[in-house]
Amino acid sequence: MNITFFIGNGFDINLGLKTRYENFYPFFISNAQENNMIRNWIDGNESLWADLEEKLGQELVRLSQDRLEQFYSDKEELDKLLLEYLEKEQEKYCFEDRDKLKKEFTRSMETFFVGLPAKDIASINATLDKYKNEEYVYAFITFNYTNVLDKFIELYGTTRVIAGHPGNSVQKGNRLGNVIHIHGTTNEEMILGVNDETQVQNDVLKQDEVFLDTFIKKRMNNGIGQRKTERALDLISKSHIICIFGMSIGNTDKMWWEELIKWLVSNENNKIIIFWKGYEDALRRKLPSAVIRLNEKIKRNFFEKGKGQYEESLYSEIKDRIMISYNSNIFSLSRVEEEEK
Repeated sequence: MNITFFIGNGFDINLGLKTRYENFYPFFISNAQENNMIRNWIDGNESLWADLEEKLGQELVRLSQDRLEQFYSDKEELDKLLLEYLEKEQEKYCFEDRDKLKKEFTRSMETFFVGLPAKDIASINATLDKYKNEEYVYAFITFNYTNVLDKFIELYGTTRVIAGHPGNSVQKGNRLGNVIHIHGTTNEEMILGVNDETQVQNDVLKQDEVFLDTFIKKRMNNGIGQRKTERALDLISKSHIICIFGMSIGNTDKMWWEELIKWLVSNENNKIIIFWKGYEDALRRKLPSAVIRLNEKIKRNFFEKGKGQYEESLYSEIKDRIMISYNSNIFSLSRVEEEEK
């Protein structure tokens, strides 16, 4: 059985890496050519990487056909500067204390669901028990370009065994699976774009197949021929628990939220845990009405992003299998600031 983690920028931020969009923005403004049109489109008020991607799609309304080549050149400069920035940032993380890092990473895998309410813990345990005679494989679909997650996996060597669990008659293994970089890495095929044609605010460019192949994420993945989308969909189909960690559930990755809703519908044993940072004050006070509203807000947002052609009535059928873990202590790994002292 696969327990699959969707990993977003929150994972790198948790390590102390300055990989927020707000960290990159001044670097881009300082190093891009003054006449770079994207430099003039953005203003630093974008909060998330998804906001930047959406902003690019919106600002395309300004782009005339005779300036398309300049856009390609300016977008390439954005991509190159982002790679340069992230390469420097990921090198700041120290992997010297291997045993300590392995211990914490293993703990995170084995206890990923303990911060949930008791009802949800029982539900996750029921799924684990149902498939206890299978090997548990913790796999990863990361939306990050950085290599730090891969380096954590490398700490375990070729076997990647982290622990075991009791089956009916024999002990079954728990191991780490593969990492799929769905948007590429700092070393190869980085993808920065939008989810679909509706986010391209330019009717002429919506008819330009070459442009769409270079700006729509799924089409870019298909174009480079690495079958990352197909591999990720296959991994999802073989999973029964999916955890979303460090992601904002943004519009520019909408296709993946739609796939996860389809996956939830396909099997009543499938369950999703969304790890969410924030709302510390309301949660500390444990006010039932506040927690119920927060749960509903996050679940609703996820469902609205992913429901696609499904009817609204579906929400009541699957919402109990969408679980929210607030301010979890998984991946409490050493931070860059600690290593630099």
